[in-house]
Amino acid sequence: MVILVDHRTLKLIHTSDTHLGDDWRSDLAETAFARVIDSVEHLEADALLVVGDVFDHARVPDRVLEFYLDQIARIDRPVVTLPGNHDLYHEDSLYLRRPFNNPPPNFHLLTGQSGQTISLSELGLDVWGRAMTQHTPDFRPLENMPEGGDGNWLVALAHGHFHFPEDTDLRSSPIQPEEVLGASCHYLALGHWERHCEVSQGDTAAFYSGSPLGSSPRSGHIGVNVVELDRIAGVTVNQAIIPLEGPLNPVPPEPAAVAGRED
Repeated sequence: MVILVDHRTLKLIHTSDTHLGDDWRSDLAETAFARVIDSVEHLEADALLVVGDVFDHARVPDRVLEFYLDQIARIDRPVVTLPGNHDLYHEDSLYLRRPFNNPPPNFHLLTGQSGQTISLSELGLDVWGRAMTQHTPDFRPLENMPEGGDGNWLVALAHGHFHFPEDTDLRSSPIQPEEVLGASCHYLALGHWERHCEVSQGDTAAFYSGSPLGSSPRSGHIGVNVVELDRIAGVTVNQAIIPLEGPLNPVPPEPAAVAGRED
């Protein structure tokens, strides 16, 4: 059993599928992501997790890559990015292009094809994920997740399709319920779906954040997941709905009713 001794509560913002540089509403996608960045400080979060499909396709111009990094540089919190199926990590990945040669110091990219852990020791937080090289049924986003054991929180990032029991066809980058149930992480941050959705299994708190625009039930707003990790209370996840313009005050979120893994 992992003993967690630090009683400080951590707060994370979880988003995904920002699709920067898309071909039909790129300005709106950038406005939405800038608002996500604003929310990190406004909600007093300790870190931001961006779980795949940051960019809409590999042909986006360097200006879009620079926009992403410039936005990250506006905050002094760690930002962990996981490649998804629209922005794969391989020898021709856009993450290997010139703008990423000198990223801001708070930018962290998961590039390990078999899995990689980024340790944010100042937060007592380990963030794990597998960089997607191909979007096929053979890619298993949760494969090789470590057990943890150093007393840090373990948060896993995964970009793929959760298979409900009624699903009959095997989709690319599949995530099976039993894999979530047996996961060693305290929180599983998911990407690939545009909507906000809980897929927790047993003691494993697992959520899709949805895209900032697609997850919000209100027009003219964005949605992000607000994840609180507390040594006593466990894991709590709420969705914050934030206006695209004007004051950042979010619509009061409804609790998502999750008591996550506390060991």
